[in-house]
Amino acid sequence: MGSFVGHVQSRHGPRGVAGDGWTEPVCSPTMANRSTATATAAPSGCPDGAGPGHDPTRRRLLAAGSAVGLATWIAPQIISMPAAAAASLPPGFIPFVAVGSSGAIAWRSTDGGITWTATTSTFNGVGYSVATDAAGHWVLGGIGDRSWRSTDDGTTWAVATVPANGLAFSMATDGAGTWVAVGSAGSSAWRSLDDGATWTAAATTITSLAYSVATDGAGTWVAVGTGSAFAWRSIDGGTTWTAATTPPNGTVYGVATDGAGTWVAVGVNGALAWRSFDGGVTWTAATTPPNGASYSLATDGAGTWIAVGGSGSLAWRSTDGGATWSPAATPISNVGNAVATDGVGTWVAVGDSGFAWRSTDGGVTWTAAATPPNGAGRSVAAARLLP
Repeated sequence: MGSFVGHVQSRHGPRGVAGDGWTEPVCSPTMANRSTATATAAPSGCPDGAGPGHDPTRRRLLAAGSAVGLATWIAPQIISMPAAAAASLPPGFIPFVAVGSSGAIAWRSTDGGITWTATTSTFNGVGYSVATDAAGHWVLGGIGDRSWRSTDDGTTWAVATVPANGLAFSMATDGAGTWVAVGSAGSSAWRSLDDGATWTAAATTITSLAYSVATDGAGTWVAVGTGSAFAWRSIDGGTTWTAATTPPNGTVYGVATDGAGTWVAVGVNGALAWRSFDGGVTWTAATTPPNGASYSLATDGAGTWIAVGGSGSLAWRSTDGGATWSPAATPISNVGNAVATDGVGTWVAVGDSGFAWRSTDGGVTWTAAATPPNGAGRSVAAARLLP
């Protein structure tokens, strides 16, 4: 099956975890202590066959990841692959790729998140976001060298020729050649038209910290974060951004879309979860939000949405487009920074201190990985087949 993006969303900034001598910047008090964030803490977050350049006979794939954290994490990305080929692949066949801020920095799993192996590359920096176009191109964002690329499903990585001029907390791609990254410092928003080799700043940039970005693959991109706006949108491939007219009422760490008109965002204060049905222009609060701070979310495009975070029940699920959320019956056992799904039944979450979990029942129950990553996971991605 092709390739993929949490964003994990994803998903946010560094949170005091260092690798190879790196000291991570702190964007705000809340981000610096994301694992202890609470719902009341006030920090300082295509339709099938649509989109230019897409073959209408191919199904859409949404790659998720996004994590949020300084927690920032990665957000989903739309990708595509032949439907017949996707249908023939069993769960776990699609590689999951996770990146983080300690240990090996990047890891792969080819058995649905049961075991993870470290990349063979050495990084001059740490990772916070990862995305893929399902056509062999993977892009990783972080601090240090800031941008890396892989063309072998995340096995090896090389530094980008012209990296983003800041820390990319989240990345997304439309699967048709456009890549967008958002984050902190520098321009806060960047785009690449050559599979992550070179990055340029947005002409009209995001006005604050952005923790997660997602696209529906049909021309709309949505970024979420903090500041006075909390949410922005672009309809020109990330070149210009405008603030939502009715934004979420709190800091947002993760955003995702099912590619069919529903956008969902989660965060750490305010209403904790929000929904949009107009491409991110206006947002309304969830009826029953998660009972704690959420850092990342993902959807399988078939009605199930999963969020993970750092307080309350740590993992939640929604089957009504993000309107209501219920805690997992057997949740993850520690802070969850990012979550992703392969779209055929397997969900994977990564977190602090080398924790990783998997679920094969739509996020109802979670089990720890037998061989987890050897470092703090900040973002994870996999291919997801949308209806």
